[in-house]
Amino acid sequence: MADDLEKYIDSYSKRRWQVFVLLLMVGTPGIFNAIQLSSYVFLVDKPSYWCDIPDLTSAGWSDRMIINVTTPHQNYSSNKIEECSYYDRNYSIFAKNGYNWSMNNLETASSKPCQYYRYSNRESVVTEWDLVCDNVAKKSNIQAVLAFGKFIGGLLFGSISDIYGRKFAFNLAALIYMFSGPSAALIDSYVLFLFARFLIGVAGSGLYETSYTILTELTSGKTRTLLCLLMNMSYPIGYILTSIIAYYIRPWRKLLLVLSLPIFGLLIQCWFLPESPKWLLSQGRKKQALMTMAKLVPSVVNTDIDNNDKDNVQIKMTKKSNGKCMEFLSAYTSLFSTLDLSAKTVISLFCGLSCGLSYYVIALNGDNITADRYVYVALSGIFEGVSYVFTVPLLIYVGRKKAVSCLFFLSGILQLILFAIPQEKVNILLCVTLVARFFVSALFSTIVLFISELYPTIIRNTGIGMLLTFSQIGSIIAPYIVDILGAKAWYIPSTVCGALSVFVSSLILMLPETRKTVLPNTLEEMKNINSVKLSNCFKF
Repeated sequence: MADDLEKYIDSYSKRRWQVFVLLLMVGTPGIFNAIQLSSYVFLVDKPSYWCDIPDLTSAGWSDRMIINVTTPHQNYSSNKIEECSYYDRNYSIFAKNGYNWSMNNLETASSKPCQYYRYSNRESVVTEWDLVCDNVAKKSNIQAVLAFGKFIGGLLFGSISDIYGRKFAFNLAALIYMFSGPSAALIDSYVLFLFARFLIGVAGSGLYETSYTILTELTSGKTRTLLCLLMNMSYPIGYILTSIIAYYIRPWRKLLLVLSLPIFGLLIQCWFLPESPKWLLSQGRKKQALMTMAKLVPSVVNTDIDNNDKDNVQIKMTKKSNGKCMEFLSAYTSLFSTLDLSAKTVISLFCGLSCGLSYYVIALNGDNITADRYVYVALSGIFEGVSYVFTVPLLIYVGRKKAVSCLFFLSGILQLILFAIPQEKVNILLCVTLVARFFVSALFSTIVLFISELYPTIIRNTGIGMLLTFSQIGSIIAPYIVDILGAKAWYIPSTVCGALSVFVSSLILMLPETRKTVLPNTLEEMKNINSVKLSNCFKF
């Protein structure tokens, strides 16, 4: 039965028009994910601000008048004001006597923190909830909570997909996305806004995992490699679209609503996206697996289907006896059920952590570069798009293991090289950092494909979920590495990431090559697959 299914999947993979439609359906969620991720840059745009004095504002004073009378200047620059403090004076008297009198009667006074703020514009989340001065950490929470949501989503939807099906997990994540995306644009509470961002992260992670798994399990050979890499092109497209839309729509609520409403287009995928026949087969539902393939490959209709399959009955009885809770937990324990699977899982977790950490550390270290944020986000999308195209021939002709190991090694070496470059050589530092980012971006598209092929169908999505979960751990701790260690020396964050990447590149060499191999369906079939061993380091 498994051999027949592989034959039909091979046949389906050759239907270019059909697999192109499949690519569009599974790739669209990536566009939405990229939009939600990159929108942060525009949502938290910080305008000029200073302390607001209600007495003077009510008296009709202009902003410049209020600043001249109330705001101290920074010690190192007479042109820059202290945005978070104002002089402690009796401003009701100033309001009564007017601006000219006030300027002639200014006396030395101590300063104190602002109670109210006034902004040059009110088009961002920062002005909505005063996320400045002592509240600046709350601004970082907006992106951190999204990353944490992706972390939780990776844990949850990996097992949900393996237990209840890829289609069920996709539909559930899509419904959460359609609710949380537009809601974030309409919520007035900061806490509820964070909760909506958290749900966006959960849903985004679930959509990506299940989409990628469906694409992996419905295609084979070079088609699988090409489509899985092209699927990641949705992220650069999302970055470019975000920068274009944000350029014309500045108020943050209107911008977020315009960016979120297209999410309802996922209803098309909820209706038409097929279930994975490989997952159905792994659950003993052979008849449904063949019926699903029959919709994609008409020749399957002529196949003799055994409705009294004993394995099907046995699997159902096992599920009933174990219960859903134990089944949910077993999806994770299965990742460590054998010594070989344990080794593959540990290596994949290191891969995810290193990828996420390097990507976000490089991104945060680049914040010191002065650039138009609209142009910067668009160029970042183009840069990542080129890196994804670069990986297509790399994986097809070089192989998974060599490609992934080399990308880790090159990105690590480039980050370590930054240590030897003087900080004054800004252009050289920028070039080396961008090339390192190129390799790290390419890693995201290659590592998921490679790791997905190491696991059997029955726990494949859980394995991918763990990989993406640990990549989110990297994105969560990246700001702390940049802020705390970077404060001691600017090169420490890149050095830490570089050393970790080089170490992971050596671990990758112990994994078996998966190019041109048939994906295993069950844990039993894993016994016939090459295991993790030191001798693999010398096999290319």
